[in-house]
Amino acid sequence: MAEIHLRERDGVLWLILDRPPLNILTIATLDEITRAMRAAAQKAPRLLVITGAGERAFSAGVDIRDHLDGREREMLRAVYDNCAAFEELRRQGIPTVALVKGYALGGGCELAALCDTVIAHEDAIFGLPEVTLGVFPPVAATYFPALIGYQATMRLILTGEMLKAPEAFRLGLVHQVLPARRFLKDAEELLVMLATLGRRQPRS
Repeated sequence: MAEIHLRERDGVLWLILDRPPLNILTIATLDEITRAMRAAAQKAPRLLVITGAGERAFSAGVDIRDHLDGREREMLRAVYDNCAAFEELRRQGIPTVALVKGYALGGGCELAALCDTVIAHEDAIFGLPEVTLGVFPPVAATYFPALIGYQATMRLILTGEMLKAPEAFRLGLVHQVLPARRFLKDAEELLVMLATLGRRQPRS
């Protein structure tokens, strides 16, 4: 069964993570996401939206087994290939949006943060809890200081603290928090607005 699904409507390409119950990421899943993003760069949608299937999680992170048994190099390769795909989309001027319900932890938190905009359900939870198991978060260490500042990054990396969406918003990790009762309606309105603005000009 496919671990991601792609849907396109009105110029918006949806990339839906679908590994129930918590949309855990594996090396294979990351590679599938990266391939889909690179294909999207060729199709040039007005907007790419990444979200998780179900209500429980955007993604609760990377399968811990892919951090063990000599698989670390392959995991890092998959992670940095994915980061490169985000950069390719930016060069093409294709905005990316993470639409987050439930947990966005570890690699899931990092995947969301790589997007240009993070829209979160008010009860969504963000964090890097893998650090409490001695697992290093490579994307957070590389990208988060520029996104949320050095001290906020170190707070997340050193403590493994999990944050509700309003606190993640205060840190700058989330850009819009939507109330539960209006989440789908407000999210749709925001996405329509972003798509209507059209593609950005490619960066020089």
